Amino acid sequence: MLLSWLGRLHAIFAAWALLFMLSALFFAAGSGFQASRSRYPNPEFISNTGQPRFITSLFRADDLPNRSVLILDAPADTPGYVGMQPEVVERLTMLLRQQGMQVVRSQGQDPLPLAAGVDVAVLTCNQPSYLEIDFQAMAQTMGNIYLFDYAGYWDSAAADHAGLLLQNFARVFWPHWQDPEMALYVEHLQQKIAPTEGVLLVPGGKLYTTAARARWYLALNEALSPRRFYLRNPENGTSFVTEYFEWVQEYNTFAPWRQTQKVKLEHRDFSNLTNFTPTRTLSADEIAAAQSRDIQWVLFWNHHSDFRLADWELVPLAAVLSWNAELSR
Repeated sequence: MLLSWLGRLHAIFAAWALLFMLSALFFAAGSGFQASRSRYPNPEFISNTGQPRFITSLFRADDLPNRSVLILDAPADTPGYVGMQPEVVERLTMLLRQQGMQVVRSQGQDPLPLAAGVDVAVLTCNQPSYLEIDFQAMAQTMGNIYLFDYAGYWDSAAADHAGLLLQNFARVFWPHWQDPEMALYVEHLQQKIAPTEGVLLVPGGKLYTTAARARWYLALNEALSPRRFYLRNPENGTSFVTEYFEWVQEYNTFAPWRQTQKVKLEHRDFSNLTNFTPTRTLSADEIAAAQSRDIQWVLFWNHHSDFRLADWELVPLAAVLSWNAELSR
């Protein structure tokens, strides 16, 4: 009797697995076997506690009283309102003021006049006038370059083009290959790098996260095949999460960037944020790695879980080696 019931249970699970596979195949065929963002969830708010640490960490503690924040919010009873809960916005406002920062709330008003001279602008909801904002005008009006998107609606590529640093704290968790900024950068790299060329991947500095999602070089490697990518200790950097954690720790312990000097570019290859370039000279080990392989490019990056155009910079190897030669004189 027991074996009979176990056999039936096994058959049920087998049928369920088969049904799942057939459904997945059906939906995949319906989209031409191409991933569709419509099949992934809406933005998830990751700052629903209203903590201000992301904003306050931009400045020294003793400098916070000299800094100002514009919170782009609207009454929660606004028709079609989607965004942070009012009590969360209230808490964020209160905590920022407790830290000494000056805070202005737009409450549905035109944000441009209110943005004059502010250091940080924070989007909290889907108010149409906020979503259609002119980033070029914002860049000319604000006193600094920082934007925080707590609602998941702003276009970070458009902000970058205006010279503003947009940090998305309401990410849409679609797979790497569906990230819109990464897709935009892949198109750029496809035009710059010939299919037969090699690229040395070099972090601009310390690796600040062990989040597996930060391994954007995996997605770039796949998207840009057959171009060749070279990474320090790739066995761990591209392996399972445990080995990846060890790779981050080993890299930060070895700290090759401490043997180098930062290089600020007057004009960047793609991004318009010249103050956030990850470029630097190469260490002796990195130069040896580049010269021992067929490499034409160096791709510098800052290690973050969100793909930001400002974090990536492609430079010809010859140009990077010239930095080393010039600074060693």
